[in-house]
Amino acid sequence: MRKWTALDWVKRLAVLILFFLNCWFLLKLFPYIGMALGYALKILAPFLIACLIAYLLHPLIEKLHKQGMPRALAILIVYLLFFGGITFACVKGAPIVYEQLRSFAKQGPNLQEMYQDNVNHIYYATSDFPETLHDHFDRILASLESGLNHLVRRLILGIQNIFKSIFTLLLIPFIVFYLLKDFDRVKEWIYRHTPERLRSPGQSLIRDIDESLGSYIRGQLLVCLVVGIVSFIGLWLLHIPYSLLLGIFMGITDIIPYFGPVIGAVPALLIAVTLSIKKVILVLVIVLVVQFLEGNVFSPIIVGKSVHIHPIFIMLSLVIGGDIAGVVGMLLAVPAFVILKVLVNHYVDYRKKIDKESET
Repeated sequence: MRKWTALDWVKRLAVLILFFLNCWFLLKLFPYIGMALGYALKILAPFLIACLIAYLLHPLIEKLHKQGMPRALAILIVYLLFFGGITFACVKGAPIVYEQLRSFAKQGPNLQEMYQDNVNHIYYATSDFPETLHDHFDRILASLESGLNHLVRRLILGIQNIFKSIFTLLLIPFIVFYLLKDFDRVKEWIYRHTPERLRSPGQSLIRDIDESLGSYIRGQLLVCLVVGIVSFIGLWLLHIPYSLLLGIFMGITDIIPYFGPVIGAVPALLIAVTLSIKKVILVLVIVLVVQFLEGNVFSPIIVGKSVHIHPIFIMLSLVIGGDIAGVVGMLLAVPAFVILKVLVNHYVDYRKKIDKESET
């Protein structure tokens, strides 16, 4: 094995210093980069969503094609089933969701009054408790109320943006169709325009990213669907108002590991506070049961250990993603970390290969 010289150490140190200087420079430019990325994301959103849908549907098409079905027919069946299912769900579910949203907006003042009455009741029931405990309780409530107000504002803004972008959303099915139809041609074009020396490692890199990322995304989306349905059924059985809206919200937020279930449970608990303490306890039990089932049944069976990342690193990536780009950053944190992990592993293997070749 070749011994490191002083020049080797100087080179490594220079690379390390340049790396940290680049990081510092990027942090200084981050506000401007964030604005540029936000604008680019707004323009590219339908294409990115279409690429994700095509990526998720492509394995089903390949499976049907390998079983002897013509590729064009496989694309047509999967395409119609997917978008037909979404259309059916929207047609059947939209009136219910709209009615619950309208009822929620109409009952807003009454719910706020009932919420305040129950909070006052809790204060009266715990009047003998130490003042420091009441202060702590005040801070928790203030934090929850502030977070919920911010969440409602963002949700309303998001719904308004969806309606404003209805034409853009209508482009997605067409983009998905052409991506599915020309998937192999796109792969062939990329392969043809990749330098020959990078084709083999490039194929290996893409394959590893697909195995790690694809199984995680598909599994996580299915887990979110199951969590949303189970949460809705549980809340509906407890006669909690707006159970469908709350179930949908809990399913959507569950896509964020660890923190998502906490975020999703807050609206359900706050609405339960407007009813009774008994309802709060029952909703809390439902939330805990659903999360227990997710952690010990749904995720291990559906997702498994597809990402092979320690929970500490997942939580760290979520904190960093949330700090950089809020909820969107938390949604993208784990997939980005999975890709980074695969890239680092391939780079390490590449360096080992180069070192072995240099020794010989």
